[in-house]
Amino acid sequence: MKSTEVIDTLRGAIASTKETGVKQVSIADLEAFAARLAETVARTPPDVAAGEAAIEAYRADLSAWVSSRQQYHEHNLEMLRATITTGQSALKSALLINGGAAVALLAFIGSIWTSNNAAKALPEISLALLLYVSGVLSAAIAAGFTYFSQAGFGHEFGKNSRPVGHVGRWLAVLGVFASYVLFGYGSWLAFAGLGGC
Repeated sequence: MKSTEVIDTLRGAIASTKETGVKQVSIADLEAFAARLAETVARTPPDVAAGEAAIEAYRADLSAWVSSRQQYHEHNLEMLRATITTGQSALKSALLINGGAAVALLAFIGSIWTSNNAAKALPEISLALLLYVSGVLSAAIAAGFTYFSQAGFGHEFGKNSRPVGHVGRWLAVLGVFASYVLFGYGSWLAFAGLGGC
């Protein structure tokens, strides 16, 4: 800050105080004013006008804020991509394990059909097959709910978009979870049925 600006600032403060009708200033107020003025002088280079320094400080602060917002946005975008990729993997896994188990069980049923012990194993294996097929259906329905979730978060449903997005997301998660549970229970039943053969 230039020395002439310091003097002008002091004169301006005295003039504005006089205009308000103040006849005396306390030492404490004068010390507080001097401290603020010293702080302004310390922040401003000696040969630069205070206004120019303030503008440069504002530009630096604005640039730092824009940079931090950009980093925050990029972080959120990467997290969204990772979440979508993980969700797709979970859906594909649910479809694959249940569909593969159903096909394998059908092939197994065909091979034991002529066996003498088939009558004992068939009820459990048939129920296991039904659970595997239900798991495939559950995963397929969960894939449909992911569409509604994305459409909701993309503001496709007007004022109800956010709630539709949240409900769709939780129904998709529950559908995938149900598919895994159905696979586990179906596998347990198939194992129990195979013990009877």
